[in-house]
Amino acid sequence: MDLTPRHEIEEPGHLRRAIHRRRRWSIFAITVVLIAAMAVITAQGLRNATLFFRNVDEAIEQRAELGDRRFRIQGRVIPASVQGESGVTTFQVVYGCAVALVRHTGDPPELFKSPWIPVVLEGNWVPGDIQTVAGTDSHYFRSDRMLVKHTNEYASANEQRVSESPPLGFLDTCPFKVPVNTS
Repeated sequence: MDLTPRHEIEEPGHLRRAIHRRRRWSIFAITVVLIAAMAVITAQGLRNATLFFRNVDEAIEQRAELGDRRFRIQGRVIPASVQGESGVTTFQVVYGCAVALVRHTGDPPELFKSPWIPVVLEGNWVPGDIQTVAGTDSHYFRSDRMLVKHTNEYASANEQRVSESPPLGFLDTCPFKVPVNTS
């Protein structure tokens, strides 16, 4: 009976090195998977960050670059321009002497009724010949999300500050006149 091993017995140091080599590859594979997962999470966050914020004047100036992509636009609502019908509220927002017509679907927040309220709207540009207080325009802003910029406490505690006229000096340098709300 032959008791010699069929395979050579590896020395203990060689076996240890083989185990460490396998562990290194496992650690390397896990590291690659973690880095890939972090890259996916970062890409997802950056994709959400592309919903960028523009003032009305910037959004109009960059309209060609923005195309029909979604973004956020900020401005003050011109009180005399607000009209609501069948779940669609149309109004004009102004910032830096630039005016954009907005068609907002959904119910606006309660504070939207305050004159000259600053709003942030989320949506995109849509082609269409429209008229604003600043003249004719080739696009309007279609919005489906609205954020109003101050609270009920501010409006009720400072009623003397909320008026039908624009904030002092707000539109002084603009080449157009804003109609006064007669309602």
